[in-house]
Amino acid sequence: MGDITPQPIAPSPDGRYIAVGNTIGVWWYDLSTMTPVALWDTRRGWISTVAFSPNGKWLATGDGEGIVKVWDVHSGDCISQMQRDELKKTEQFMFNTNLVSHLAFSPDGQYLASSSRWDYVLYVWNTETGGRITKFHVETNFKWSGGSPRPIAFSADGNLLACTMPDYSLLVCADTNDRIRAPEHSFNYIAVWDLKNGEQIACLTEPTDFTENLCFSPCGQFLASGGQKGVVRVWTLDDWKLTQEYHNYGTDPKKVFYSPESVLYAAEVSDDTFAVWNVESGEKSDTYLEVHHGLQGNHLPKECPFVSLTESEFKVWKVGDTQPKTLNYSYIGVPYSLAFSHDGKTLAASCTGNTLMFWDTANLPQPPSRFKKARGNFTFSMSPLDKLYATAPEQGTTKGQIISVWKIGNDKVPIASFTFPEQENRVALYSSVFAPVRNLIACGDNEGTLYVWDVAQQKMLHKLKAHSSWIHFIAFSPNEKHLVSIRHAGPVSRMWDIESGAAIEAFPNKAKHIAFSPCSTIAACCGEKDILFWDIVHRETVKVIPQPKDSWGQLHALAFSPCGRYLASGTWWNVWMDKMAIRLWEVESGKNIVTFLGHSSDIQALTFSPDGTILASGSYDKTILLWNLKPYIKS
Repeated sequence: MGDITPQPIAPSPDGRYIAVGNTIGVWWYDLSTMTPVALWDTRRGWISTVAFSPNGKWLATGDGEGIVKVWDVHSGDCISQMQRDELKKTEQFMFNTNLVSHLAFSPDGQYLASSSRWDYVLYVWNTETGGRITKFHVETNFKWSGGSPRPIAFSADGNLLACTMPDYSLLVCADTNDRIRAPEHSFNYIAVWDLKNGEQIACLTEPTDFTENLCFSPCGQFLASGGQKGVVRVWTLDDWKLTQEYHNYGTDPKKVFYSPESVLYAAEVSDDTFAVWNVESGEKSDTYLEVHHGLQGNHLPKECPFVSLTESEFKVWKVGDTQPKTLNYSYIGVPYSLAFSHDGKTLAASCTGNTLMFWDTANLPQPPSRFKKARGNFTFSMSPLDKLYATAPEQGTTKGQIISVWKIGNDKVPIASFTFPEQENRVALYSSVFAPVRNLIACGDNEGTLYVWDVAQQKMLHKLKAHSSWIHFIAFSPNEKHLVSIRHAGPVSRMWDIESGAAIEAFPNKAKHIAFSPCSTIAACCGEKDILFWDIVHRETVKVIPQPKDSWGQLHALAFSPCGRYLASGTWWNVWMDKMAIRLWEVESGKNIVTFLGHSSDIQALTFSPDGTILASGSYDKTILLWNLKPYIKS
């Protein structure tokens, strides 16, 4: 969940479990064994925040569509479900607009409050019934264009509720879409409401930086905040005066919490340090000189653990522990392309974060190996001899004007690099692909130009003005005689003869994705309401497979089986879809043999194993699923 903040992690009050929200649901980890034990709420995935009730009886989850659920921890049943903004249910392309930023239970667990990263409305519900208690800041529908975490806190008696809010003076800055664009940090203040009468009783304007979190003292006398720039502030509840402001604990973000005895602590996390400060005495403890990210924890540090995570591990500890516990895991990012080796022993994926990952298919539970360089997004190609090549635009001083090819396994230096011709406008490379049999490279830039290089001869073969804007997809036919390119906007697709560089004008020009048959005679194209099969030799459409209505305009991924008898298609997410459909088609009859439903978001890539018995699918939900095809295909 590297692209959604705050990190959706929460330790259970008894310290036995941590709940981890991610793009496929909520994982439960047993802290005694540091292993996952259950997966909840997989309907749509995309869990953006999780929170336990103080007594540990309930777990609340929030997602990217503004849906909040309350789960019975003992039974695993969903006892109530709420919607942050009912009017947005039917609106298309609104995903993440209502993303739930924070959830907070009242001390007695009776109420649940919810904030969003994008709007200014604060909801309070009855935990068990899901009935709305109140809705604060309803007088405006304005959105903040950048989004920000908006922490919430209940007072110890449950009568007061605090949350960060916008400065009303900024509403005049809203554009025609009701979005506010204003100078950094200038919209943040802390509002406090009395839940009994629904009135706002305080407006605390002292914070000049983003507020990381809020916490009321158990004694009922103070409200504290931790700031993004490291400042800790304390207000008295009787007159709402700023009584203390601590600047002497560094500039790293602080998260504040009170002990049961109302002693104020501040936890900080930087690139190489975790530390807990006693704010009043200035004492520092529990310092670890390690890399940490995504600090989480609740407000009883002596009883409950803190959790932090890096790209490959969790670290869990309590105040007083000499060392944290560690749990390794594999974060794969979004898999944009997939391929099996020709012997089927390796599955490779090109993922966000400029990373290639490789799994041993005979031992899938083992962590994958990785290839990562500080460069642009990789594409990769598998040669007939199972040599794997990665191709990526450089992201150094030239930023996208150099492209390199790396041979995986011997990747200290690239085997080839090419510099783009000098151009008046700054060119950025968005897509590239390597054809290892003939050693050709093709890449496309943000201005719609398609380049083809001969690696062996170190020369440019073609420079084609293929499109009017960003080229996001390029593919060679298996025999490497043809090349297809697709413009992102539109979309607009084109096919090229590699030998001559000429465009094949008869090719369908509205495909969102294209797949070549193994024999290179057919190109399958995603149409608006169907899949077209285009004969490359005779330059004509030879078959059309109509698509179900739930896939109209939603097809995004295609792949032929190695024998060419089957085609797999994958759909793109839309608001009415809980699971994305992956369909297996018999090419000759056009029959839908089976439909798989597993991913909660867009299907990015599909590929068959060499023997055609396994289909691998990669999704924007940051998972790769393997499907057994043996029950559905002919031997």
